[in-house]
Amino acid sequence: MKIKEILDKFKWHPDYDIGKVTVVYIDRPKGFSEIRGDEIEKVGYKFLYLKSGLMIPVHRVVEIRYGKEVVWRKGNVEKQV
Repeated sequence: MKIKEILDKFKWHPDYDIGKVTVVYIDRPKGFSEIRGDEIEKVGYKFLYLKSGLMIPVHRVVEIRYGKEVVWRKGNVEKQV
Protein backbone atom coordinates (compact mmCIF):
# COMPACT_ATOMS: atom_id res chain seq x y z
CA MET A 1 0.00 0.00 0.00
CA LYS A 2 1.30 3.47 -0.88
CA ILE A 3 1.76 6.30 1.62
CA LYS A 4 -1.03 8.33 -0.02
CA GLU A 5 -3.47 5.43 0.26
CA ILE A 6 -2.63 4.83 3.91
CA LEU A 7 -2.95 8.49 4.93
CA ASP A 8 -6.12 9.01 2.86
CA LYS A 9 -7.69 6.02 4.65
CA PHE A 10 -6.92 7.52 8.06
CA LYS A 11 -8.08 10.97 6.96
CA TRP A 12 -11.37 10.02 5.29
CA HIS A 13 -12.57 6.71 6.74
CA PRO A 14 -15.10 7.27 9.56
CA ASP A 15 -13.58 4.46 11.69
CA TYR A 16 -10.23 6.29 12.03
CA ASP A 17 -9.03 9.52 13.63
CA ILE A 18 -6.33 11.35 11.66
CA GLY A 19 -5.29 13.00 14.94
CA LYS A 20 -3.93 9.64 16.13
CA VAL A 21 -1.54 9.39 13.17
CA THR A 22 2.16 10.21 13.48
CA VAL A 23 4.34 10.58 10.39
CA VAL A 24 8.11 10.27 10.84
CA TYR A 25 10.25 11.76 8.08
CA ILE A 26 13.84 12.64 7.26
CA ASP A 27 14.29 16.31 8.15
CA ARG A 28 17.59 17.60 6.87
CA PRO A 29 19.78 18.64 8.62
CA LYS A 30 18.05 17.64 11.89
CA GLY A 31 17.80 13.93 11.20
CA PHE A 32 14.25 12.70 11.86
CA SER A 33 11.16 14.73 12.72
CA GLU A 34 7.53 13.88 13.39
CA ILE A 35 4.23 15.50 12.50
CA ARG A 36 0.73 14.66 13.68
CA GLY A 37 -1.81 13.62 11.11
CA ASP A 38 -4.07 16.56 11.92
CA GLU A 39 -1.28 18.90 10.68
CA ILE A 40 -1.72 17.52 7.16
CA GLU A 41 -3.91 19.62 4.88
CA LYS A 42 -3.61 17.49 1.72
CA VAL A 43 -1.91 14.24 0.76
CA GLY A 44 -0.43 14.31 -2.73
CA TYR A 45 1.54 11.68 -4.59
CA LYS A 46 4.82 13.60 -4.25
CA PHE A 47 4.26 15.85 -1.21
CA LEU A 48 2.42 16.07 2.09
CA TYR A 49 0.99 19.59 2.25
CA LEU A 50 0.81 20.88 5.82
CA LYS A 51 -1.63 23.45 7.19
CA SER A 52 1.41 25.58 8.09
CA GLY A 53 2.25 25.89 4.38
CA LEU A 54 5.23 23.52 4.51
CA MET A 55 5.54 20.62 2.10
CA ILE A 56 7.20 17.32 2.98
CA PRO A 57 8.41 15.17 0.08
CA VAL A 58 6.74 11.76 0.31
CA HIS A 59 10.05 10.01 -0.41
CA ARG A 60 11.35 11.30 2.95
CA VAL A 61 8.59 9.57 4.95
CA VAL A 62 10.09 6.61 6.84
CA GLU A 63 7.31 5.56 9.21
CA ILE A 64 3.58 5.96 9.81
CA ARG A 65 2.04 5.12 13.18
CA TYR A 66 -1.58 4.94 14.26
CA GLY A 67 -1.54 5.40 18.00
CA LYS A 68 1.42 3.26 19.12
CA GLU A 69 1.13 0.77 16.26
CA VAL A 70 3.53 1.06 13.32
CA VAL A 71 1.35 0.61 10.23
CA TRP A 72 4.03 1.31 7.63
CA ARG A 73 7.82 1.56 7.67
CA LYS A 74 10.24 2.17 4.83
CA GLY A 75 12.14 -1.07 4.33
CA ASN A 76 15.71 0.21 4.17
CA VAL A 77 15.72 2.87 6.89
CA GLU A 78 16.54 2.29 10.54
CA LYS A 79 14.66 4.94 12.46
CA GLN A 80 16.42 6.44 15.45
CA VAL A 81 13.89 8.97 16.72
